[in-house]
Amino acid sequence: MISCMFRFAFCLFLVLFSFSALAESQRVSAEVIGSCVFAQPDDVVLDFGGLTPGQGDRNVVGEVSFSCSKGTRYKVELDNGLYFNQGQGRTRKMANSKGGDYLPYHLQSSLSGGVGSGEAVLIPLKLSASVRGADYLAIKTGNYSDLVVLKINP
Repeated sequence: MISCMFRFAFCLFLVLFSFSALAESQRVSAEVIGSCVFAQPDDVVLDFGGLTPGQGDRNVVGEVSFSCSKGTRYKVELDNGLYFNQGQGRTRKMANSKGGDYLPYHLQSSLSGGVGSGEAVLIPLKLSASVRGADYLAIKTGNYSDLVVLKINP
């Protein structure tokens, strides 16, 4: 009987020892990358509509929303558009589709930067544009446009 108990204890020791010999710790890790995304990927169109010379300054406002990962610092950037260096002055300009004339305009965003609160929290961004009445008194009739790229950089 003692021999059986000894064998049983020895086998139990081997089993327990073999399990402990197989135990190993594993490290689990991940990196969450901060990002920002637009809520609607469609372009924002700021349309001044028909401008009749002599009617004065015109202002338009558009809005776009985006979200950024929680704690992610972001910066809002507007490029200079396609025709910044065309014509007179260094300012954003819309070009006449028939060529030759440029209509200067001013564009600004309501934000320059901030910190995201999570993907579910939308951040509204207003874009305000204006043209001065004096700038379209003596230019060719036609359609004027420009393309400005808006970036939200984390």
